[in-house]
Amino acid sequence: MRYEAGDVSAPIMREESVALLTEEVERLKPKRILEIGTAIGYSGTQMLFNAGEDTRLTTIELDVFFAELALKNFEKSGLRERVRLIEGDAGEVVAMMEGRFDFILLDGPKGQYEHYRPYLKRLLNVGGILFADNVLFKGYVNDYYIKHKHRTIVNSLTLFIRNMQKDPDFETRLLETEDGIIIAKLKVES
Repeated sequence: MRYEAGDVSAPIMREESVALLTEEVERLKPKRILEIGTAIGYSGTQMLFNAGEDTRLTTIELDVFFAELALKNFEKSGLRERVRLIEGDAGEVVAMMEGRFDFILLDGPKGQYEHYRPYLKRLLNVGGILFADNVLFKGYVNDYYIKHKHRTIVNSLTLFIRNMQKDPDFETRLLETEDGIIIAKLKVES
């Protein structure tokens, strides 16, 4: 699927980030996973292959082309019956979602992470993991000079990181692996 992603310019997780993701999923063995940002189904497939056979994935994708390609890839991988793909804006979808998840992968629009944060906290089970990819946004979050065109995204990600680290309900780790990852475990019910 990595080659296919390059062919259609799909944003997929980098190799070290996927390794950390699958390690967390394999350790936790979540029953219900929520993914923000399906793309072509690469990370969703990796999570399902490393979780238990009874694990179900709900994944949200705005781009219709990617959503259709993801469904085909889930089908090819023999995982289609374990996947619920929602086409739509994740910000609108998560605001209306009910139920709880054991694991949430946040890998959608970087400028929206802070907007999603309270909804994702509400949807996460105690003991569950929020795994947010690309939180350092090409290193710009740690940079003193931010290009004007990236300022809004960087400010939003900076606020997201700060709020995750300050939230006493989470045990949060910020890793500088590749483009930055937050792994946060919810300690108490919100």
